[in-house]
Amino acid sequence: MCIFLIANAGAAVQAQTANIVSAEGQIVPQKQLSLAFQIGGMVETIFVAEGEAVQVGDPLLQLDPAAAELGLQQVEARLVTAQSGLTAAINEQTLAETAVQTAQARLDVAQANLMLVEAGPQPEQIAAAESRVAAAQAAITQAVGSRDAALDVADTSDILAAEAAVASAQAEVQQLEQAYQEILDSCFDTPQGELCPLFGPIEEQTRQQLDAARLNKQAAQAALEALQNGATPAQRQAANAQVGVAQANLAIVQAQLDLLLAGATPEQVRLAEVAVEQAQLAVRQAEVRIEQAVAGVAVAETAVSLAEAAVNRAELALERTFLRATFDGRVVSIALSEGEPAAPGFPALTLANFDSWQIETTDLTELDVVLVAESSSVTVRVDALPDEELVGVVTAVAFVPNLSRGDVVYTVTIDLLETAALPLRWGMTAFVDIDT
Repeated sequence: MCIFLIANAGAAVQAQTANIVSAEGQIVPQKQLSLAFQIGGMVETIFVAEGEAVQVGDPLLQLDPAAAELGLQQVEARLVTAQSGLTAAINEQTLAETAVQTAQARLDVAQANLMLVEAGPQPEQIAAAESRVAAAQAAITQAVGSRDAALDVADTSDILAAEAAVASAQAEVQQLEQAYQEILDSCFDTPQGELCPLFGPIEEQTRQQLDAARLNKQAAQAALEALQNGATPAQRQAANAQVGVAQANLAIVQAQLDLLLAGATPEQVRLAEVAVEQAQLAVRQAEVRIEQAVAGVAVAETAVSLAEAAVNRAELALERTFLRATFDGRVVSIALSEGEPAAPGFPALTLANFDSWQIETTDLTELDVVLVAESSSVTVRVDALPDEELVGVVTAVAFVPNLSRGDVVYTVTIDLLETAALPLRWGMTAFVDIDT
């Protein structure tokens, strides 16, 4: 049984048999798209012409980018400032950490000095001071001998004795110079300046002893020269003066021994305690500085993150001034001209790929659409190619109808197979027989 439906003039003819539904349609590219800007603005540049082939990502049109470029420059400048602030905050944290280490080192020195002051003189210190007193007494004896020798020409034994005195004085000077150098070598540098833990009473006593030993050496040398050369009036005067120097040196080292035996005074102990308290306060202040520096780094990192996000937004805003190809194809039509305003969402350019084709039916009624299913095979005839019979497959059946000449019709989409060698064009009329 066969049923024929005849519409008014120019309408398509449909035929339905037991297993075939026939309809009319138009050939269209499988991939086509009308592109629109996401933002509004004035079209500044059109990069392509109608019919030109493009690849995915190629720029097609661009709106005036001046405002977006200015915004990007501004946020990039803020990012540079934020990054500089972060670098400065990190440097401040490093300095704060170094300050804590220095403050702790000073506290250790102050605590060690307090323990030394409270402990009193050590046996080795007393022994060394007594040795210096004995040396000073011997120096007086030598000075007196030198003075007496200056009155007469010395004999060989006197000269030998004077040479021995010079050697002894030289040895003492070298010993004290070495001890004083060790005190100086104990100093070390910190970011806040040089720190010398042994400066104080120990350094002062050692320096005074070294000065006295050097004077003693000079006196012994002068005595030797007097014996060797014979006494002159000036030498005699010097010999007498040397006795006075030796006596003064004895008084100094004796006073140092007495001071050492007496131990630290309450004032000295209190000064050492104050030094410890000040060092402890400096450590606490340095630790607070580290906490502040860490907080500063966190704030700076947040500022950098916010600036980077602003740069990303500005780069996206600049990118949105471009309309780019979303797939490989050809420019079908351009709806705008340079200098013309573009509205967001308004179709600006149509892009299509003509490598593959499909048919969209235009007159399939509600009576026939219920018989059509996806994946159904289709035989196609094209008016422009009467000698060709094409093959296709149903890929979509519309759920929402259209009205055509007063009839309710549904669009069925059919993908054409093996059409690469055919000269198909967009909009050609096709007739399809769908296998139901």
